[in-house]
Amino acid sequence: MRSRLGRVWVGDGEPVRIMGVINLSPESFYRGSVRATVDDVLRTVESMVRDGADVVDLGGMSTAPYNRTLVSAEEELGRLRPAIKAIRDSHPDLVISVDTFRARVAEECLRLGADVINDVTGLKGDPAMAKVVADSGASVIVVAREREPRRGLSPLDRVIGALRESLEVAERAGIGPERVVVDPGVGFGPLSLDPVITGGEPVRGDLRHGDEAYPWYSWDSILITGIQRIRSELGLPVLVGVSRKSFLERLMRRPAPPEDRLFASLSAEAISVLMGADAIRTHNVRESRDAVSVGEALRLCVSKPPRECSEELARLVHDVLTR
Repeated sequence: MRSRLGRVWVGDGEPVRIMGVINLSPESFYRGSVRATVDDVLRTVESMVRDGADVVDLGGMSTAPYNRTLVSAEEELGRLRPAIKAIRDSHPDLVISVDTFRARVAEECLRLGADVINDVTGLKGDPAMAKVVADSGASVIVVAREREPRRGLSPLDRVIGALRESLEVAERAGIGPERVVVDPGVGFGPLSLDPVITGGEPVRGDLRHGDEAYPWYSWDSILITGIQRIRSELGLPVLVGVSRKSFLERLMRRPAPPEDRLFASLSAEAISVLMGADAIRTHNVRESRDAVSVGEALRLCVSKPPRECSEELARLVHDVLTR
């Protein structure tokens, strides 16, 4: 199974891809990812490309579901326009992704040179989005989002069901599967409980998915361990974003703001790759590149006898050394 993000192919036979996150939104949950000027953005892009990023993902509005972060479409575009223009001028071949669920924003960003729309609502937040993507020929990342909580089902059943709905929307609009990558949506709950979508109050407490059997940190952990099932049932490459997210603090079992979650992020990224992830979305490209490389190497040995494992690793290391 292979799909493309712009000019970059993702999936079988391809290396695990790295997507570097750049936020133009001062309200973003991790302040270390925020860039306030175009010059800062360009310096960060240069560093990310040098460190191994295949794609850069620009966000003009935070979509963290536990905060009130909604800004107008015009403000979102005002943040994105100069950054996209500058990156496209200085890096004409770099794949640019835009993290937005608004069709108007997506259409303008694609016109300016973006290649990918990363829709955290899975094409469900704006009914015009699927047509914008289809007409442009762009790629799309669909994030697993239920419209309403489907209580009584396991997290993986609910996430796979939500992604199937998104894929049906994409298919009806004429977006071919070779232009789609799926994201299990670590950190995101149902749209009906998301203040960015509803304009209501953030959901507090442990039950952000509406089911007392699955506190949000358990939910997110289960998604990571089920990546291969998501991948095989949907037949599409899987992108995973766990960088600096709050479930890591619970698993660390100590207070840890986003600035203190780097090592936990790298651990979760390596495990995600071991579990089958085809791409990793990260705030820390240089560090994540090494974590991904280790996870990718160890994945060669999963369910294989020792001799075959050794041969696979020797081949991998030899190929790198002889490039």
